[in-house]
Amino acid sequence: MNDYFLKEIKSQPQALRETFDYILGEGKPQFLKLRDFIKKGGITKLIFTGMGSSFISSYLPYYILNQYGIAVEMREAGEFLFNTFPKIKQNCFKDTGIIIISQSGESGEIRELLREINTIPIEDKPLTIGMTNNADSYLAYMTELQIYMNFDKEVSVTSKSYVCTLLLLYIMAKTIIGEFFTNEAENQRVEDLLFEIEGLLKDQKQINKLWKEILTPFGNKINFLEILSRGSSLTTAHQAALNFKEIVKSYSEASSISTFRHGGIECLKDTTSLIILSSAKENLELDIPFIDNLVNKWTFGKILHITNQDFEEELNKLHDNPKIVTYKHKIKDPYLASIMEIIILQLVFYKMAEKKGIEPGAFLYSQKITNDI
Repeated sequence: MNDYFLKEIKSQPQALRETFDYILGEGKPQFLKLRDFIKKGGITKLIFTGMGSSFISSYLPYYILNQYGIAVEMREAGEFLFNTFPKIKQNCFKDTGIIIISQSGESGEIRELLREINTIPIEDKPLTIGMTNNADSYLAYMTELQIYMNFDKEVSVTSKSYVCTLLLLYIMAKTIIGEFFTNEAENQRVEDLLFEIEGLLKDQKQINKLWKEILTPFGNKINFLEILSRGSSLTTAHQAALNFKEIVKSYSEASSISTFRHGGIECLKDTTSLIILSSAKENLELDIPFIDNLVNKWTFGKILHITNQDFEEELNKLHDNPKIVTYKHKIKDPYLASIMEIIILQLVFYKMAEKKGIEPGAFLYSQKITNDI
């Protein structure tokens, strides 16, 4: 069986390092220019848009910037283009920055959306920012400001393109609120993340250990997977649900725990497989009664709980349940934790696909770049 997808997963430390070096060097003026555009140019709202993983990555700046008080929307590019693009009052965009994310810069929806945006009269036109890995793309040529991803070509299911986009968006958001390029502690948080990722992905023994610790108790032949979280870990939940479909070829759903409590719990069975992601202390505190209900009132098959938090006695007792598998990582920043969470799940899904006899990362019907709409 071809292991090219595993090679791409293992290439992520280098891809992230190159992206971070680009941000600190050649890319820095673009980040600072964007910050100044927003601060001095009267931008009061940001819209992040893209397709697939590019759209999902927008959850990260959505949470960072909204908590800071900057109004942020997320619009999937296809729906933005066909169903929510204003046909009459186009002056609604004049104080808006639209950040368009596309690895190729050539997706059909992105091209058409840019054509629509560029028909708006100049006095009402939004600021357009393109984030792409292709400097010769339509997206790069047709936006006012560009930020480049700066990693080698990716040929299989999204892995390094997604984590590099998350890193760019994290630093973009932190720059906009004035916390990056001004605080050495922020640089160190990223360096700590890169160190932990390299320690995992450069050591096959550590990968084997992860597979054994998670898959032996959790199982590897899962036909439906529910992935639950709150806050910035929803970035991971939605991407993991997409990756599970692409890699394992089985259905998965992502939901906030709050939403799942409003109806989703009615579908729980003693065979239901759940992943819970908790990488912020305040969200873990909200998750405790939910996990308690799962254990003592409702039902489930297995839970994989991925977290960076230390447990107090009550939560330790709940996790003594043999149907709960706990995997702890060391990335304490809840936003950067989204990068570590998805790398853990990439490895898990790779092995699940392999166990099912599926070539991990190979497309059956999709393709890397969707040019049509």
